[in-house]
Amino acid sequence: MKHLLFCLLGIGIIACQQASTDTIAPEYDNWYVLRSPIDRPIISVWGDIDKTLLISTTFSIFRSTDRGRNWQPVKEQSSGPLAVTAYRDTLFITSTMAGGTLVNATYFSLDDGQTWAAYRRFNPKFELNLVVSGRVPGISIDPVTATDGATYKIRQYFYRDTTKTVGVFETPGVTANASRRINLPQLHQLQALHLDSKERLYIVGSDAVCDGRKNFHFCNSSGGRGVVYVSKKPLP
Repeated sequence: MKHLLFCLLGIGIIACQQASTDTIAPEYDNWYVLRSPIDRPIISVWGDIDKTLLISTTFSIFRSTDRGRNWQPVKEQSSGPLAVTAYRDTLFITSTMAGGTLVNATYFSLDDGQTWAAYRRFNPKFELNLVVSGRVPGISIDPVTATDGATYKIRQYFYRDTTKTVGVFETPGVTANASRRINLPQLHQLQALHLDSKERLYIVGSDAVCDGRKNFHFCNSSGGRGVVYVSKKPLP
């Protein structure tokens, strides 16, 4: 009886270990992968993996100076979604995303995101109602363009008809210059892109997704704990 009990306990431990196995590796051939400190998707990213990084979830901004090993909460609020971006020498938190563009700046920071103050100035860069020639102002997080002119955009693959532009879709990766496909090792709900000063590409989104077409669920979390993919070098 005692031997049987030990066997059952052993089976239970093995089952728990298997169930808790994360499908996302911390590193791939071409990518570093950082994880959200909380069980929520990541909406935006700003900075440099070798210096300071900031990420946003729906209601929180986190900051890291050790390549994402530790994250410090630097701003939280009850309404969202929040996104973080930079314009000239200032960091901004925005409250609205319009067609892949961040508008409506609500807070700003002059110390790399350590402290934040309410932003009450009029800034044409972030005013959603100042549409000029059909172009929405703001900072684009999808697509993003490198200094050499290469443009990266999140790729949307529509389930029923790959020629569609509306409907149910998945986001397997990005496209470069509208033609070359760059797929990620896992399938995620991708949210935004960022290029650092070294032209490395950052791709942010949710946890890996499983059985998206039939029985959608996140592979490793209940709330979609987010990821940041960072290219190890500038993409061609």
